[in-house]
Amino acid sequence: MFESDAYVRELETTIVDQSEDGVCLETTIFYAESGGQPGDIGELVLNDGVPLLVTNTQYIPGRLRVAHRLAAPPDRCLIGAKVLARIDWERRYRLMCLHTSLHLLCSLVDAPVTGCAIYPEYGRLDFDIEATLDRQRLTDSLNALIRRDLPVEIQYRTAEEMSAEPSLVRTVQAPPPRTDRQLRLVSIGDVDRQPCGGTHVRSTGEIAGLAVTSVEKKGRRNRRVKIGLTAASERST
Repeated sequence: MFESDAYVRELETTIVDQSEDGVCLETTIFYAESGGQPGDIGELVLNDGVPLLVTNTQYIPGRLRVAHRLAAPPDRCLIGAKVLARIDWERRYRLMCLHTSLHLLCSLVDAPVTGCAIYPEYGRLDFDIEATLDRQRLTDSLNALIRRDLPVEIQYRTAEEMSAEPSLVRTVQAPPPRTDRQLRLVSIGDVDRQPCGGTHVRSTGEIAGLAVTSVEKKGRRNRRVKIGLTAASERST
């Protein structure tokens, strides 16, 4: 459900599979680690009130199933058990704000992206560019976009439609996958459009404030730009 509605914080669902260190759910709101965004953490509360602490969420290799990694191995078979899945919303919301902000940053630097990582404390993009990037100018431009309160919209395209618009893909060596599934396209007003499976805020106005904290030269043609939130953003429901 994180793909269709990133604001769902808890959900009643059923455990359908388990392993030594985790479980799979019939339906999940836990974002699975991918695209530079870490997996969600939180808890799965059993009917008897016992919480199972989720320490990470990852896709099972080769399968479109999500494994919820647990802090402690289950001491019994839980398949068929009903649970209340609850994400760590404060952490998730910070990741949402930072992920949307990285898309805004991407729109300001006319260069291919060679790396991306998002953490609750900060986010970063690596750009294939030789020119110097001005930290304060980027900060001012990012906050100007935030103040425009641009809508963030999710659309879906086929792999063929994505391939027909190669300019949508900013990340080097990451073309749209060949698949029969519809691919997710994130649009931020008239500023940025690119394929993305991550979680985002509904509008840039939810991001209270942002700063480019550093611009690092990682090589002749590699500039690493780090951003951080400067204030607590409104945690919309």
